[in-house]
Amino acid sequence: METIIKQQQNLNFRAVTISDMNAIVKLYQEQKTTLDSALTNQFGLPFYVAELNSKIVGYSCATTNIPNNYQINTYIDSPFSNDYVNESLAQESAIFFKNEWQNGHYKNLSTAINQLVNWLNNSNS
Repeated sequence: METIIKQQQNLNFRAVTISDMNAIVKLYQEQKTTLDSALTNQFGLPFYVAELNSKIVGYSCATTNIPNNYQINTYIDSPFSNDYVNESLAQESAIFFKNEWQNGHYKNLSTAINQLVNWLNNSNS
């Protein structure tokens, strides 16, 4: 219990930066069920991270599950996974996403995801 309280006090949420992408891709690939290293559109558009002592322990991303709609997913590193981290990241992410993607421009989200996934796949090869 004391460890969880200490983690909560040191937990920080912020927007994703380009320098976070290596850690985010690694976290995503560790939690993937397939062994294929190429990213797909299921990777989504990461936009918020959870940090503990300056280490990324989770992130959220938006995916397009149906045309003109989106879904927010969270990925938490298993040693740090608990209800508080997951719920806090999901809440912070929902607020951030609504502020950044106002006016329902979700069709642009699919394009952004495609471009990011292509860029990451080509930059890692």
